[in-house]
Amino acid sequence: MEQASFGFAEEVEEETTYSVVQLNSLVSEALRRAQPDEVWVKGEVQNLRTRNGHTYFKLVEKAGQGDRIQGRLDVALFKDDAPKIRRALAEVPGAALGDDVEVRIKGRVRIYPPTGQYQLVMSGIDPVFTVGRLAANRDRVLRTLEAEGLLGANARLDLAPVPLRVGLVTSQGSAAYHDFVDELLRSPYAWRVGVVDVAVQSAGAAQRIKWALGQLAQLDVDVVVIARGGGSRADLAPFDTELVARAIAAMDVPVITGVAHEIDRSVADEVAWSACKTPTACAQMLVGRVDTFVGALDQASQRVAVQEPTAVPV
Repeated sequence: MEQASFGFAEEVEEETTYSVVQLNSLVSEALRRAQPDEVWVKGEVQNLRTRNGHTYFKLVEKAGQGDRIQGRLDVALFKDDAPKIRRALAEVPGAALGDDVEVRIKGRVRIYPPTGQYQLVMSGIDPVFTVGRLAANRDRVLRTLEAEGLLGANARLDLAPVPLRVGLVTSQGSAAYHDFVDELLRSPYAWRVGVVDVAVQSAGAAQRIKWALGQLAQLDVDVVVIARGGGSRADLAPFDTELVARAIAAMDVPVITGVAHEIDRSVADEVAWSACKTPTACAQMLVGRVDTFVGALDQASQRVAVQEPTAVPV
């Protein structure tokens, strides 16, 4: 009878185990070796914010001409690189880095080991591309609206001779709000102003403005005013969107814009019933319209008062 023989199994070598940061660092180094040079990327800026002197935003790619986002990239612009970016933008009038603006930027693809965050560390920008895209998008939206007969839709509406019921789209408590409302209060008329409190610039502004117009469309108002304080060319970007333009064209009452931009006319200005340079000018227009009506009434009453009585046979 054979006896079974027993031996010791060979010692199995333990596989390498990484810590989280070690693995992230390994991937980061592999990425750096695979893509050592800076790359150019284009997309639309969203969620721009600044923290401790550094600027962060998402660069998004949208599907076709719609608003559906099909790609996102985190971007970091560190404060040491920011002066170079500002100088480049300053050399081309109208160029800016802001929400809803299409840009072409250069940077290094990196992974931040503590979090594993994949991002582009921005080091350059093509300001000519930005200005060109702003102009091209504006022209495209205007052509589309004109082809659909929407470009003059709001302008064809009649503004009430005494438009005392006003819907206001702006950030309540802002300078734009006070400029508009204070100008109305200086007049002797009984204005009723319904305010939809939304931020009309920064990320998501176009969606907020559309929502605000939808809210006012449900109220009994004579006119709607969209007011915005001063800002950069990039701050005007939401007013060049097809989303806002269509929302204005769909309104059943006249819409007046006052977006505080002296040089450029936005798409919203082109679609609106009338465009004023500032929120104050919007209020002055409305006050002037009521003044004209009251003046006409005064003249009519004076003509009636001085008319000689006439005997009418019974």
